[in-house]
Amino acid sequence: MIKISQLNFLAAINKFKKYLDVERGYSKLTIKQYENDILQLYRYLKEELNFSDQFSPTEVDRLDISEFLADAVIVNDNKAITRNRKLFAVRSFYKYLLHYGIVESNPAEAIDSSKTDSKLEPIYLKLKEAQKFIDAVKEHGGINKLRDLAITKLFLYAGLRISELVNLDFDNIDFEDGSIKFYGKGNKERYVPLHEDVVISLRKYLRERNSIKIKKADARHAVFLSRHGRRINPRTIQLFVKKYAKAAGLSRADKITPHKLRHTFASMLYRQTKDIKVLQDLLGHEDISTTQIYTHVDTEEKKSAINEMPDI
Repeated sequence: MIKISQLNFLAAINKFKKYLDVERGYSKLTIKQYENDILQLYRYLKEELNFSDQFSPTEVDRLDISEFLADAVIVNDNKAITRNRKLFAVRSFYKYLLHYGIVESNPAEAIDSSKTDSKLEPIYLKLKEAQKFIDAVKEHGGINKLRDLAITKLFLYAGLRISELVNLDFDNIDFEDGSIKFYGKGNKERYVPLHEDVVISLRKYLRERNSIKIKKADARHAVFLSRHGRRINPRTIQLFVKKYAKAAGLSRADKITPHKLRHTFASMLYRQTKDIKVLQDLLGHEDISTTQIYTHVDTEEKKSAINEMPDI
């Protein structure tokens, strides 16, 4: 039997395909659909959550899969049926791995199917909720307060992806110009002007960061470090975002993730400017149809529009 730690994700997919073919007798078309859905998860984990090329199926948890499914709905086609198909594929994949002792649990088992096929809007924080989140970081951040505050403000003021933030190096930041420049998703160059509040938070954190003893060569260039002197990893950021959302008493705290903070930036910026081209460029979207999910009209805007109607 294969030991749990020995099989990487792509090798596991190949074994699953053989199982579907030989033991289950599925058609080539069905097997290809399973493969496509699971490969999408693989690419998402690498590109958005900074997993390594050779990561193991055991490294993936329920939160990672939930993030993938949420983005699949919002960014791709907004159909619950597609989201449910992907969930079923991932759940079946892990059920197979669990049966053969390759993993110890199925992280997709407890994720519910979508019950409606309505068009979904991205989850984001309203202004007061974002302020509460920042206050929670200040109050509950402990020894990591300055670091977590700088990271939070980069999400909320600059809309970085978690992978972009984790890989941010010193030479990406131009304090004189007040901007960052780096290569984002798809190796596309991104130029993002920084809000003055972000610059101030970064400067405060960097004074503290310089006192941390570096453990790995790569971390010397990294802007954000763990307390152990290593480049910060996506899991650390995911966990503290959940922690602060709960500490802030947000009604949807369990749904708040780093990507939802990016959604917050996008939603607030679009409401301020109504300029989808600027938003597309700042978010690093290649296709403007991806950006169009942020042109939603929220509940307060709907109420305001109705209240401003003339008396009849």
